[in-house]
Amino acid sequence: MWKKRMLCAVLVLCALALTACQQQERFDTTIPQTTEAPAAPAQQDLFGAGTPDFDDGSYDPSSEEGGDWEAVEDSDGWDSYGDTDPYEESDPFSDSDPDTTPAPTIQSEYAGATPLVIDPIDKPTPTPLPPLNLTFSTYAASALHMTFDGPAGWVADESNPDTFLLTNPDRGMDYAAFLSIRAIAVNKQYTVKELNKEAKGMLDTLKGSGEYSSFSPSSTAQRAFLGTTGVYANYKAVVKETGAEIAGRFIVTCVDKTLYTLHVSYPRGYTEYYVENVYDKFRHSVKMGVTSN
Repeated sequence: MWKKRMLCAVLVLCALALTACQQQERFDTTIPQTTEAPAAPAQQDLFGAGTPDFDDGSYDPSSEEGGDWEAVEDSDGWDSYGDTDPYEESDPFSDSDPDTTPAPTIQSEYAGATPLVIDPIDKPTPTPLPPLNLTFSTYAASALHMTFDGPAGWVADESNPDTFLLTNPDRGMDYAAFLSIRAIAVNKQYTVKELNKEAKGMLDTLKGSGEYSSFSPSSTAQRAFLGTTGVYANYKAVVKETGAEIAGRFIVTCVDKTLYTLHVSYPRGYTEYYVENVYDKFRHSVKMGVTSN
């Protein structure tokens, strides 16, 4: 009898143990879920595209103006230093400022990232140009009935009756800078529209002269000159024969049915110096109707 009880107890314990093992197996056989790796984010352009290029003719030279030379624009859009509109006509050919490229939107995963270096950090540093220190004296352009301040010691040429030319005689330069002022009688008073046409025609003439292996014009802009409104432009070029890199600025206006053109050309590396110390010096010192002090 005792043996039968012991046998029943053993069978009950075995049944309980078997049930527990089956429940454990059901929990342990759960199939784990797999997770795919996230797709790599699309490449983001951190630097933008479509940056305006000076060489495409859209550069606005008036953006260089500053300080007390800065132009004052009145309600009619005239650059007149407070003068009234001499022709009472708006300028349909006036070039607008070049489009600017907005800053790119950077996704959050790029925040704080270090931009790639576009130019090598070991790019050679250009050799500094020797400083210029021009002195000035007053020149009398008798045929044009004017006086002005220009670089002292430059060589004057009045062989052409409608042009007064000054040339830098310094043979140490790879390009002889010059200043020329020209006066041509016309049969009417030019409007700003016609002055724009003259300025753009001059750019086309320089480009097509055959003297340059490359030529890059700016857009035109308005500026006070000889007491009225003038139209001016910049350019940069490479001289075909010598490879010299040059730049220049000219301005054209019309006074009493006479078309005046001031043209200053110089080595490209000295652009800022020549604009501020030769071109602007002429504009603010020229006196009309006289040939001497």
